[in-house]
Amino acid sequence: MRNFLFKNYCNSRKWFSTLIKDERGETNVVAMILIIVIVIGLVLIFKDRLSALIGNLFDKIDSRTETL
Repeated sequence: MRNFLFKNYCNSRKWFSTLIKDERGETNVVAMILIIVIVIGLVLIFKDRLSALIGNLFDKIDSRTETL
């Protein structure tokens, strides 16, 4: 039983150390956060224009469905 527990402990330590040393996913997370921040910033800057554009699109959709 002790060998089994020790073996599992060693394997889990090895897995955890490779997980910590692996940096491939880290850059993807940073890039995604940066993209989200940029998109939120653009939405805040162009908020009025976007709401007017969406309003116009829905008005056109409503007017065209009434003619059908």
